[in-house]
Formats: sequence, C-alpha cells, structure tokens
Amino acid sequence: MSELGTILIVDDSETHRVVIAGELEKIGYATLCADSGAKALQTVAVEAVDLVLLDVNMPGLDGFGTLRQLRAKHSNQELPVIMLTARDDASDV
Repeated sequence: MSELGTILIVDDSETHRVVIAGELEKIGYATLCADSGAKALQTVAVEAVDLVLLDVNMPGLDGFGTLRQLRAKHSNQELPVIMLTARDDASDV
C-alpha cells in the first residue's frame, strides 16, 4: 500500500484504466483496477481501498448500480467514490 493510499479504478475501457492508473502511480498512489462493477465489488470486499474512481457507463452492473451496492456496506466517509462519465446530462451529474 502506498503512503498516499490505494485507489480502485473501475472502467470497462482498458485504455482508460491504464492511463488513469499510470498518472496516479506517477504521483505516488497505489492503484487497483476492475473492468466491471461486479469485479469492483469483489475487489472492495478483499482489498484495502481508500477511494474508488467509478465509470458510469459499463455493461452489466453500471456505475450507479455499483455505487448503490457500495453504499449499502460503506459510508461516504469509509469509502469515497468519484463518478466518472462523459455524459453531459445534468441529471447524471
């Protein structure tokens, strides 16, 4: 684990995961990656995670569904989540 913490990057795009992880690791964060909401939930269950970067648009369990399941077990203070999206609809934001 990094002194700065561990960030879980959840995105179905491998390119996005690799780029985000690379930038975070450059400044000292440890990173974990998941390509789906289901894998993110599995990762959080077994790994110490300090922050989740969560894509909204994913096949299967999308970011909103993943967030609902995370919040059922972890408060905002226990596990902060930042939602990532290219959507421009104000209701999504």
